[in-house]
Amino acid sequence: MEDHRVLIVDDDSSVARVLARAFERAGYVVATAPDGEWALTLLADQQIDIMICDIQMPRMDGRELCRHLTRQGPYLPACTLIVTSRSEHDERAWVEEFPGVCLVEKPVGPKQLLRRVRRHLESLPGFDGRESGEQRRAA
Repeated sequence: MEDHRVLIVDDDSSVARVLARAFERAGYVVATAPDGEWALTLLADQQIDIMICDIQMPRMDGRELCRHLTRQGPYLPACTLIVTSRSEHDERAWVEEFPGVCLVEKPVGPKQLLRRVRRHLESLPGFDGRESGEQRRAA
């Protein structure tokens, strides 16, 4: 099986580093971006299966990134998790515009995110369930 490619979009470099390490140990191929604009460049250059994205970031936030990817491309990854600590309804309701995009509340640890990604992937049509032993152990 070809490894799933993960893009972690977060302006907090320590958060991105911790998540990247956890996903790499679980057998995923990981790229990181500090904001939505950088993420657009990475998505145009490589096939990404999974995107984990913070909402609040400079230059282009998570909401703008999802809207841009849906309207102008290159594409919105089928497994997209939006991570937020915002509790206001309007800060959460916009996610409903994007089928298949899930909201994950902070605080969330790497193991929890790995489990959410696995559950999300399993819900996708055509997912065959194959994964490496590392991916199973990490989840």
